[in-house]
Amino acid sequence: MATLNRPDRVTLDAYNDKSLEFGGPYYSSFTNRLTTPILNAKGIQLLNINYVNSVLELNDASQLMFFYYANGSTANFVDPDNLHVIRLHPSTFVPYAGFTTYTRNEYFTSVPDLVTALNAAASANGDSATFNPRWVAGQVTFSYDTATRKISIVGNGSEAIAPAAANDPNVLALLASPTLAPRMNVVTSSNTYATAQIQPSVRGFSMNSRLGFCLGYNTRGLFWSGNSEIGCANSTGLPSFSTPQEADANPILLGLQNIQVYCSIVTGSGMDSLNRKNLAASIPVEVGPLHVGSYTLNSINAPLLSVPSEVYEIGIQLTDENGIPFPTPLNYNVELSFMILY
Repeated sequence: MATLNRPDRVTLDAYNDKSLEFGGPYYSSFTNRLTTPILNAKGIQLLNINYVNSVLELNDASQLMFFYYANGSTANFVDPDNLHVIRLHPSTFVPYAGFTTYTRNEYFTSVPDLVTALNAAASANGDSATFNPRWVAGQVTFSYDTATRKISIVGNGSEAIAPAAANDPNVLALLASPTLAPRMNVVTSSNTYATAQIQPSVRGFSMNSRLGFCLGYNTRGLFWSGNSEIGCANSTGLPSFSTPQEADANPILLGLQNIQVYCSIVTGSGMDSLNRKNLAASIPVEVGPLHVGSYTLNSINAPLLSVPSEVYEIGIQLTDENGIPFPTPLNYNVELSFMILY
């Protein structure tokens, strides 16, 4: 039976955390202080959450770089010297004065619009070889087939190409290299590569998989043969000289698939696949970028039972499935409601 200190339901609202006004244009966590504490609760369960999917079709933090190999010969094809990068800059990118050779991530209304942006990034004025040392202008062209709804990539000229996997050791080494990793010459930079900000990335994730080039480094494709080569992340495992290489899967342009909800009073009841505690729920993202998402629990009763006997405030943190903070602009609200059990 509900009483003053034993409510059956609690609603949390990001706009009730006034400290967000001093934390920058984005937030991924907030805290609501309770005017009346909750006493002697035994469990808690998420009932619903309303949010805005603020992550664009390509996630600024992990999905803006496309990796591929290119070489005039198939001999020693999968080699660090043959690895190249086509990239978009984050949607929030603010360049140094006079720096104009970049293509920025944005809200794409269709896959053809995204392909147009990728071709702009691959063209002569799409990037800077100073800040992206493994970029070669005009080396590849992207296309989109409206019938198959798949993206393709083809090399220009006499170069053979093949997509590279996000978990390719050469890709991981490039991203960790102090002289080869793509960097962003932001407004506070001193206009040199060494002092520019490194492009955000997440180990093992890249634009390739979001565009449909989803094979891993050691994966054998559906049409793998004896002369195929590990590292050519396509169905044949072979580079192609002039034939467009179609992606193995259709592009998935959600930016993220799940939002992880962490609650401060869960105190270890929930744990995610990254061994992070205080997980209250994993929410599937069922709306496109810049749309309102709403998740409501079904009839399953499975409360988290590690709750303090006295609760004076509740903190919420939101991340994606990779543990990256879910960036919510200050003009977007997040509201959740929890069922409390005694």
